[in-house]
Amino acid sequence: MSFKSFLSEIGHALGVGLKDTFTFLSSAQGQAAVSGVEKAAAIGVGIVDPAAATVLIGIEGLINAGLKEIMTVEASAAAAGMQSGTGVQKSAAVVGAIGPNVTAFLQSIGISQPTADQTQTVATALSDGIIKVLNSIPPRATAPAA
Repeated sequence: MSFKSFLSEIGHALGVGLKDTFTFLSSAQGQAAVSGVEKAAAIGVGIVDPAAATVLIGIEGLINAGLKEIMTVEASAAAAGMQSGTGVQKSAAVVGAIGPNVTAFLQSIGISQPTADQTQTVATALSDGIIKVLNSIPPRATAPAA
């Protein structure tokens, strides 16, 4: 299954109301579960290298923001019937939306005045990386018709 097909499936599922997973993840209970895992990872890294823990927390925030934005853009494209052939536009929308998060992260790690090129490079790499992960997810088996 291609990346577009996987995201098309997600967009379609979101568009027709199958939002249980995302609803859970955005709920207080879901956020608590995610946060618990993230905190445990940061604590483990922080024991070895406290500065690295700060960076890890920032990277987790970027990944979460990027994933959320990719899903939002894909769902919007699905709702508009524009999922196919719009990858460049969707990518640009994601990169633009997460740009402020990237700038804030770069500042948090000591780059006081990140350039637009630095921000766009990191935002593009983040978006492309998440998309590659989503692209690598194998297709799910469909249940036989009853």
